[in-house]
Amino acid sequence: MEIDRRIRAKEFMYFLGVTRYKFYELINKGDIQSPIKISERDVFWYSSYVKQKVEEHKKSDIVAT
Repeated sequence: MEIDRRIRAKEFMYFLGVTRYKFYELINKGDIQSPIKISERDVFWYSSYVKQKVEEHKKSDIVAT
């Protein structure tokens, strides 16, 4: 059984290769779902979702260039 680990915002930004500004812009536009909140400052996304978004982001970068 594989456990879906939690990915924090900083790590998600790193995987996408985007700045903090661009990352939160993607969330506000709805391109990335809002994080799961444990508390006001403790948020995360599941790794399976992050992998999916990173793959989508890679494909959109290839098309854009």
